[in-house]
Amino acid sequence: MTDLFAAIMTRYGNVSLSNSLTELWNTQAPQDAIFPYGVFQLISDVPDWTFSENLENILLQFNLFSDTSDPVEICDLFELLKTAFDFLNLTIANYETIYMIRENAILTRNGYWQYNVTYRVLLGKY
Repeated sequence: MTDLFAAIMTRYGNVSLSNSLTELWNTQAPQDAIFPYGVFQLISDVPDWTFSENLENILLQFNLFSDTSDPVEICDLFELLKTAFDFLNLTIANYETIYMIRENAILTRNGYWQYNVTYRVLLGKY
């Protein structure tokens, strides 16, 4: 999965989202993270197969954080995330991206804004 994580970070480094977040971390941000920031994590990776393909059915979650009083910034970050990752063809050695689709998104506020956005990624191994 390190190749998947590297592909996500490569994409992040080449899109507008990287200009709007202070950082994007894998799994956990440091306690002193500066808003706005993001975290992505692997929720699940279930192997699957057909008669001709070996597949990886992956759930990824991106968590965006903002400490502004209104939701404008976090909603703008969500739009940038969608632009960066909706239907992305990830470049991962020995895999073909069959799809990367956004599944659900949840916006909450508990002293700061948090947008949890889940993507399903189906990779075929060759």
